[in-house]
Amino acid sequence: MSSPETRPPSVVPPAVPAPRAGESFRTKSIATRITESEFAEIESAASAQGKKVSEWLREAALAQARGRGAAETDPVLLAELMAIRTLVVNLFASASKGPLNDESIRKMAAYADSIKLQKAEEFLASRKEGKTGKT
Repeated sequence: MSSPETRPPSVVPPAVPAPRAGESFRTKSIATRITESEFAEIESAASAQGKKVSEWLREAALAQARGRGAAETDPVLLAELMAIRTLVVNLFASASKGPLNDESIRKMAAYADSIKLQKAEEFLASRKEGKTGKT
């Protein structure tokens, strides 16, 4: 019988690297069933980021679990959306009363621009408080 030291290299079990300080090996596995179309979506998203499906799914799941699942709201983009919303509402309200002229449209646009940041801040604050009502 041969001892581990005298075994030929081909039968010696591979060395398992020791984890670095503060790290551990991934030993747990999660399984789920998905449709072909869901798999195609996931595979496409992973490929677009140059990642394997398993790597992409792990990162997405951990981001969600750690509270970073949804992308941060861009306040400038939100402010512009609020301005568009205000402008559209005012345009429809004014148009229902009759024809619009250039001056009234300019005033509506200026008003929408003047309140967009305030409306965006109010929306973000209400979302942080967990409110889902209209702003």
